[in-house]
Amino acid sequence: MANYRNQLRIKTGNLKNIEHKADAKESWCRPLKWEPLKEAMRVLNGNAFKLYMYLLSWDGQGYYDFSPAGIAKELNISDEGARKAKKELIDKGYIIEDDNLEFFPISQTTVSQKN
Repeated sequence: MANYRNQLRIKTGNLKNIEHKADAKESWCRPLKWEPLKEAMRVLNGNAFKLYMYLLSWDGQGYYDFSPAGIAKELNISDEGARKAKKELIDKGYIIEDDNLEFFPISQTTVSQKN
């Protein structure tokens, strides 16, 4: 992955929350549950959903160094579109901001509302 200015590290590795099989190892297309994916399709706009799926692909790495320029190049969207997509994932609970950023495939806003 290329290095870009203003990169922010987003922790990944929460795919186990939507994996279909607990014993699935790293592979090109891991078996996933449809409901969390369909929920993301319903609530996210196009660029935010693209970023959501892209972050899923980095699950095995454990992190993704986000930069608007890198996402723009990878997903064929504008830098501003990448920034808005990240903000939407934060606003809708898919990326949580604490000391760091962490991506979750199931909205943590939804999870906290159910508890």
